[in-house]
Amino acid sequence: MANDPLQSLRLQMLNDVLPVGLGAVARLRSARTKDLLNDLLSGQDGVANLRQDGEDDARQLRDLLDQLAPGLGNPVVEVDVEVQSQPADPSGQEDDIQELQERLVLMAERVAQLKAALPTAKTKP
Repeated sequence: MANDPLQSLRLQMLNDVLPVGLGAVARLRSARTKDLLNDLLSGQDGVANLRQDGEDDARQLRDLLDQLAPGLGNPVVEVDVEVQSQPADPSGQEDDIQELQERLVLMAERVAQLKAALPTAKTKP
């Protein structure tokens, strides 16, 4: 992932701060101000409670932002991908060709059996 401080701040805001803030707003809306103050004063456990309460609302808000502009609410995280190519095994390729030829012969036989089983249509001159 690139070391972009603004992108890192944005990710932290969307993933950590937003759920806690929405959990606090939910507590205020439900007139549980005392619970909000207790959680804020109780340290990490209280913040975890607020995050848990606000996670569903935060997910919905991030999804809504993604509908407006993809990657806005749930940002794309850059990753480094390495592909290691392995040399082809020529002996395995010959086996594949042999198997393909056998299957084609079998399919041709089945087509011939189907043609023989179908009634022949007589054409009028």
